[in-house]
Amino acid sequence: MDTLTESEARQFLEEAPVAHVAVISDGEPYVTPMSFVLDGDRILFRTKPGRRLSAIQDNPVVSLEASSYDEQTGDWTSVIVKGTAREVEDPETIQLTLELLFDKYRKALGSPLGRGGIQPLASFPRVIEVTIDEISGRASGGLFGVRTRPGRL
Repeated sequence: MDTLTESEARQFLEEAPVAHVAVISDGEPYVTPMSFVLDGDRILFRTKPGRRLSAIQDNPVVSLEASSYDEQTGDWTSVIVKGTAREVEDPETIQLTLELLFDKYRKALGSPLGRGGIQPLASFPRVIEVTIDEISGRASGGLFGVRTRPGRL
C-alpha cells in the first residue's frame, strides 16, 4: 500500500467524479454521495434542504471520501478529507461554485451545453464550502509495490 503525497491526493480529488460526505445527524453517522469541486483549500458542493444540510448546520465537522477501483487490475485509490463545513451565502462564491461544477461535469459527461446550462444547476439553491483541515490518501501498490485488497486500508 502506498501513501499519496498531498499533491497526489489533491490531483485525485480534482478528477474524482463523486465523493461521499459523512456528517453526524441526530447523533449517528450519515453518509451521502455528492458532486463536488476542489477549489484551493476548500471543497464546494450544492445541496437542497434536508438531513445533510441540517446535520452540517448542527455540527460542521465533516469527512469526505473519494475512491476509485480498477476492476481489471484490482488497483484502488482512496482520498479522505477532514474539514469544517459552512453554508455559503456570498452570491459571488455561489456563482463561482456553479461555474466550477458546470465546467467539471461538462467535461466528464461530454455535455454540449454552453454556460447557459448553468441555470438548471440553480435548482440546488444551497452551496456548502468545506475548509480542508486535513487531507490524506492511499493507493494499492502498483508496479513494485505490494498490492492490497480493497478495504485493507
